[in-house]
Amino acid sequence: MGGLAAGLARVLGVLVAGGVLGALIGGVGGRIVMYLLIRLTPAADGVTSDDGFEMGRFTLSGSLNLVAIATILGVVGAVLYLVIRWLLFGPWWFRVLSVTLAAGVGVGNLLVHTDGVDFTLLEPALVSVLAFVAVPAAYGAALTVVAERWILAAWPVPPRTGTAGSATLWVLRALALVVGVLSLVDLAGKVAILA
Repeated sequence: MGGLAAGLARVLGVLVAGGVLGALIGGVGGRIVMYLLIRLTPAADGVTSDDGFEMGRFTLSGSLNLVAIATILGVVGAVLYLVIRWLLFGPWWFRVLSVTLAAGVGVGNLLVHTDGVDFTLLEPALVSVLAFVAVPAAYGAALTVVAERWILAAWPVPPRTGTAGSATLWVLRALALVVGVLSLVDLAGKVAILA
């Protein structure tokens, strides 16, 4: 039972770390990014964003709302990390880079859209896109470092498997790569439209 309890403690630790990093990077960091973006486009000050926030208006309730949402999304990101963790391979720097790019491109592509005011009003559009890619990328990098160095260091990546298990892992890795490339192509298309 000790092994199960230790495993559950590690999983809980990753979930807590995901929530805290989500609050700090997505909530506080996202608020800073929004502040900088509105300074680049003063004409957007006071305009209601696609998410229902008034651009350039930093209220305590709005900030707490953003931090709460980012905390929840951080926990969701930690769950996704625990699921895809077994697909990671290669040296330490490559695993961190893989998660960083996957989080930045994947989540960034979900956040960036070509209609509405968030990316059509804020200028330059490329800076807005890069900002909304950088925040989840920073979260992915931080979660990987924290999870692997402090919480999950004793768990091997990838797990030891036989030939069939290795083949399955490589098929799943190939599918993840295809999804990542398609997401990157879609994001690049959105950037081209916005530019």
